[in-house]
Amino acid sequence: MSILWVVFFVVLSLFLPTPSSSEVVDRVVAIVNDDIITLKEMEKYVPVEKQGRFVSVDEYLRNIKLKDKIGLVIDDLLIKQQAKKMFISVSDKEIQAVIESIKKQHLVTEEEMKEQLKKQNIDYKSFIDGLKTSLLRSRVVTRVISPEIKITEESIKEYYNTHSSEFRDEEYRLQQVFISVKRPDGEQRAMAVYDLLEKGKPFELVAKEFSDDPSSEQGGDIGTIRKEELVPELRVPISALKPGMYTQVLKSNYGFQIVRLVEVKTGPLVPFDTVKGRIQERITQLESENRYKDFIDKLRKTSYIEVKL
Repeated sequence: MSILWVVFFVVLSLFLPTPSSSEVVDRVVAIVNDDIITLKEMEKYVPVEKQGRFVSVDEYLRNIKLKDKIGLVIDDLLIKQQAKKMFISVSDKEIQAVIESIKKQHLVTEEEMKEQLKKQNIDYKSFIDGLKTSLLRSRVVTRVISPEIKITEESIKEYYNTHSSEFRDEEYRLQQVFISVKRPDGEQRAMAVYDLLEKGKPFELVAKEFSDDPSSEQGGDIGTIRKEELVPELRVPISALKPGMYTQVLKSNYGFQIVRLVEVKTGPLVPFDTVKGRIQERITQLESENRYKDFIDKLRKTSYIEVKL
C-alpha cells in the first residue's frame, strides 16, 4: 500500500528554460480581503503536464487551467483568515504528531515517507502546509458548525438500523510470510518474496519455503482473527484487501511480513449501546460536511474577492 493518504497539494515541477521562449513572470491572480494569491502560489495546486516554457502568459494560464482550481485556493484562504479571526492555530508539535501517526499507520520512516512524496512529485513543505490547512479547516468547522448540529436518539437508532452491516464484527482468515528481523538480509529477503508472489508463485509454497513463522508448515495459515484484535498497523492495510489479495511488505520491530486475506466472515450485530457514541460522531461529521458548503458561501458573500484571470 502506497502512502496514498489524503494528499492536499500537488507541486509543479520547475520549467526547463529554452532559448526561443519567453519568461513567465509572477503575477497576482486573485485578491481575497487583505490577502493576495500569486501565480507562483497557484502552481502548488495545479499539476502541469506540458514541460518547457510557454510562449506567452495567456498560453501558460490556459495550460495550467487555473480557473478550474482558483475556487479551491480561495476557499482555503478564507478558512485561514477565519481561523485567524477566531484565534485558532495549529502548532508545529501538532503537525509532527500527525506525521508520526501517518508513519506508524503505513509502517514507514520519515525518510521513506519523504522519498515516496518525492516520487509522487509532492514537495514536503507543501505537504506540511496541506496538513496544517486541513487541521485549521477541521477546527473552524468544529467551532462554528458542529455546535449547531442537534443529534436525536431517534436519528441515531435510524442510522443504526439502516447501516446494520457496518456494525457487525468481522473475522479475517489470514496467511502470512514472516521474515525475522534477526536475519541480516531480512528486508532484501522480504522484497524477494514479494517479487515471487507478484510473478504468480502460490502463497502457500512461498510461505513454506521462506517464512520464519511456525505457520510456514501450514502454508502460512494463521487462522481466523477478529478485526478488532488486529494491531492498528495490520488492521488498516488488511481492511483495504479483498479475499485473495495480499499486502505489500509490512515492517515492524520484529521483522517483515506479507499478509494475505483468505476469507472474511461476518459476525453478529454489535449491540446498539456499544456503538451509539460512534454513530453520533459519524452523523455529526456527515452533517458538518453538508453544512460546510453553506458556511463557505457565507464567507464568500461577506468577503472582498477579485479574480484576475
